[in-house]
Amino acid sequence: MRRRNSILALLIVLSAGASAWPSTFDFAADPAPLSMRWQARTIRVALSTSLTSPGPAIKPGSDVTGAVKRALKQWSNVADIKFVQLVSKLQSVSPVNAGDGINLITIAATNNNLEMFTTGEHPARTRVFYDSKTGEISEADIVINPMPDSEWGLPLQFSTDGTPGTYDLESTLAHEIGHLLGLDHSNLISSTMHPCQALNGVYGLPAFTQRTLSESDQQAVRNIYGPGSKEHGAIEGHILNSFEEGRLVPVADAHIWVESLASGGIVAGTLTGSNGAFRIEGVPTGDYRVLIESRKGSMFGIPALSDRLEDSEAPGGFRSVEISSKTRVTSQASSTVDYVFVPPQNTAARLTPRFIGTNGELSIVPVPGRKGSTITLYLAGEGVDQVPGSGISVTSPFVTVDAATLQREDFDYGMPVISIRVTISDDSPSGDYCIRLQSHWGEVAYVAGGITIDPS
Repeated sequence: MRRRNSILALLIVLSAGASAWPSTFDFAADPAPLSMRWQARTIRVALSTSLTSPGPAIKPGSDVTGAVKRALKQWSNVADIKFVQLVSKLQSVSPVNAGDGINLITIAATNNNLEMFTTGEHPARTRVFYDSKTGEISEADIVINPMPDSEWGLPLQFSTDGTPGTYDLESTLAHEIGHLLGLDHSNLISSTMHPCQALNGVYGLPAFTQRTLSESDQQAVRNIYGPGSKEHGAIEGHILNSFEEGRLVPVADAHIWVESLASGGIVAGTLTGSNGAFRIEGVPTGDYRVLIESRKGSMFGIPALSDRLEDSEAPGGFRSVEISSKTRVTSQASSTVDYVFVPPQNTAARLTPRFIGTNGELSIVPVPGRKGSTITLYLAGEGVDQVPGSGISVTSPFVTVDAATLQREDFDYGMPVISIRVTISDDSPSGDYCIRLQSHWGEVAYVAGGITIDPS
């Protein structure tokens, strides 16, 4: 056993994109969610002059304009949306009850902008005006927090060069532009749309991962604006639980994700609705495995939705499981995956990974990996010390785990922590990969998107 200091990497929770009615984005709990979207394929975005003279919130010398342009381009390429950028002297976003039709990105410290933030721990917020009957978006405003601070009240900054202890501005903008287009938060920790953003320096590395849209982000926006190719299909189904004396009941708010059988990379994710139904559109043709996990009791869930999880009338947490080992997606067609939980699957999980990490740190953001590298991976949570080395794997033929290197760590963090060596092949495709754990009593748990391999 190696003893280490207890280090929990500093995380800041990104806000949900507040709508103008107001509410947070919350599509997935409804069995027939209203899809918010722009009808036009050209969106005019006004860049406030506050972005070129931002004050102390932006580190001097940062490439603010370049960060905005690159973040817009990421989404434009996938959604087939053209962004027209303008310069505006406007400083404040529209108030919640009075849109002006201008899609503003600002960092000005006006009263109206500051009212968007309950605390300084939110890097940015997006306010969206839309028609409640049709879902058509008419305006979306983004405020970069002009006075960000840490949970201890210490002032923070944004940067574009990876300076430790700062937010990566481009990652923040990429997340908020997703909200501008109508996307909700993602439950995949490797997604740009996941609500947690690490400061630069977590794991001793720049926090650039969220600059690049994951395959699940791309699928999510295709779900709204169309696949952009005929070589896409859909996966749909119902998840039920034999919870009470064999009576089948819907499993609501469960996290489902889809992995490529060829690469092991995650291509899409969603949540089941209140009737246990799910549908994932815009999935490229190919063969996939489909997996499911409960979000109750997990620190990998979405904080903004935790109150809904606690109040849900659906059955309690269940054990994670692969619900399809091979599902074929064909062009412009739907593949069906239905599943019924039976004992002991429908009992509460005893194996619950809550934190991951590397380089001596624990966090809830993905561990970055490079092609051709070997990393020491940390896993923390209830039951992880009951997982043998042979019970840890990454669901990809391009990533191998050395079972003989398993060690127990002491982080003084109130839960078991283990470490193990993971090697990424030179020819590994970029993407997000799932960590699979199986305890000695046979229970399986996953960290979906726990390792991210960037293109470079």
